Amino acid sequence: MNRAPLSQEPVDLSILLKMAYTDSFSLGFASTFAGAAISEIRPESVILGFIGLVFLYFFISDYTDENEISVLKKNFKWFNAYSFVTYISIATASFSIHFDLLAFFAIIALFPTLINACLVRPLITVSIYKKNYTRLFGVIDA
Repeated sequence: MNRAPLSQEPVDLSILLKMAYTDSFSLGFASTFAGAAISEIRPESVILGFIGLVFLYFFISDYTDENEISVLKKNFKWFNAYSFVTYISIATASFSIHFDLLAFFAIIALFPTLINACLVRPLITVSIYKKNYTRLFGVIDA
């Protein structure tokens, strides 16, 4: 990182919470728009596909950015696997919601996926960050 890591102050932890769920939301929107564009080919599909690509760009830039969450993914293999499974479940549920054969599966999978992406993963991220702050960044937060 080219900057100092976020501290353990409540304001910085709220920024970390936002970082933890904005990547999930951007992937969810990208998959939703891609599914809408592919499910029924119409002239509007080009616009929906373009919007999906914009959100996919947001997700990829968040995923590849060198921030606190990427430091957690590099240092904790189980957190990296957990994030990957969360991303796969978000992409699968939001993409398949537009297809008639998969809509029932998507609706059932959508609720646990949203709970995981919006509540559980951000809280786990902040908890790990607070517990391992000194070990991850080599500084003591004053």
